[in-house]
Amino acid sequence: MDVPTKLTPFSQSLLHPALNNALNRLARDLAPASPPPPLNLQHPQGPNAFLAELVLAAWGGSPPDIGRLLGVEPPTGSRRGKPGSGAKQAQAALQEFNSAYTRLRRWSEWVFASEWSQAQLLQVMEEVEPKVEEALHWVHALAVAAIGGYERLGALLAKKEKDAAKAESLRLGLVAGLETPDSRFLHGLALGKPVAELRETFGHMPLAQEGEVARPRVVDAPADQLATPPVEVWNWDLGRAQKRRVEAEKRAMAQASVLGRSGLRKTLELTQQALVAHARAREALAFVLAAARHWALAAAEEGARDGRIHHPDEIFMLEIEEIKQMMTGEWHSRAHVDALIKERQSAYDALPARSAAHAHSLGVAGYDTEGALQPFVAPGELTLDAPPGFMALAENWQPGWWRVVLKAEGLIDLGGHLLTWMASIARSGDLPALIGGADYAAWPRGERIRLDPARNRAETTD
Repeated sequence: MDVPTKLTPFSQSLLHPALNNALNRLARDLAPASPPPPLNLQHPQGPNAFLAELVLAAWGGSPPDIGRLLGVEPPTGSRRGKPGSGAKQAQAALQEFNSAYTRLRRWSEWVFASEWSQAQLLQVMEEVEPKVEEALHWVHALAVAAIGGYERLGALLAKKEKDAAKAESLRLGLVAGLETPDSRFLHGLALGKPVAELRETFGHMPLAQEGEVARPRVVDAPADQLATPPVEVWNWDLGRAQKRRVEAEKRAMAQASVLGRSGLRKTLELTQQALVAHARAREALAFVLAAARHWALAAAEEGARDGRIHHPDEIFMLEIEEIKQMMTGEWHSRAHVDALIKERQSAYDALPARSAAHAHSLGVAGYDTEGALQPFVAPGELTLDAPPGFMALAENWQPGWWRVVLKAEGLIDLGGHLLTWMASIARSGDLPALIGGADYAAWPRGERIRLDPARNRAETTD
């Protein structure tokens, strides 16, 4: 996952150690002979640079292509795996994940149903960190499977189709219309499902920054944020995307030799399964983090009884070990807690969010199309009378951007990579999308542009 650059102390104390443990454990499993150097969470490219090394160690393949898929510089690992070895590891991960997903869901649901006796508060306190670590392990294990399979699929298609743009267009078609938790949420919004039903089914999902425990979830959203979108033209189309995938599969199999069809089909099916499973792993993590938020707010109520916490949200200014100390009675000074929270809040407010923009342009979905560029800083900038058919440009797309997604002709993310929420949504609805568009940020609003995902670029039409 992309770790947000501006985390509350609670989220940072929960996510950073868990992510470090999960990725280093994965490195030992995938590349025991020569794992990458220890993860550096302060690396400018974040954990994705480490993840790229893991893909190379498990699957081999083209370092520039792997780097482009993850929005980082090409990995440089000395040990390169083989596609067959990576595929076996991916299949094993896919088989094991279903039970892990069920286990994480059940734990989260148990937390949501807790009545919060002192004993239950203390029990969840001991379980929340290992559950976050387990969820992060599966997010990244399946990311290695999805990136490795997708890169391998592209290599197989390129052997039969010498025109690189045609081969890439075919690869985009082969993964169009994949249903994920993200696409089901968006489809429910598009159909105008009742708000109560959306909250019941998708209440665990974040509407804003993924990975930030303090952020409210869908269940906390005002009703008007989930109401039927006031749009007339939607380019995001799950049914059309699924038809495109069927047509692309027929073309791909027709191009392959008799001997090559079996290998191509196996790689295709593994890649499709891994992309869907990765989205489900992100959902499992969303469940666990929502449960962690639920527990933290219950702990805040406990702290409020004697005045150590004055407002529930203050709990997120404490690290998880400090919350444990407060709950077990090791902290006796209310003044100490109050001063610490004020100091942390001030430091957090002053902390700038580091930009995730990069120029590794990569088409992640769709076909070539045109429209007028419309940059966005926040989803609320989309006015009710905005004309459809614009090219939406933004950074760090999240589920709260759903109105923009449904009305746009195409999407450009200033950062991102193949496995972000925006890429997953665009693939599912065959919506033209490009990640890594930092170079396009200087283009003026209203500029007429052509988005060409198969050639990994956008260009002005003048």
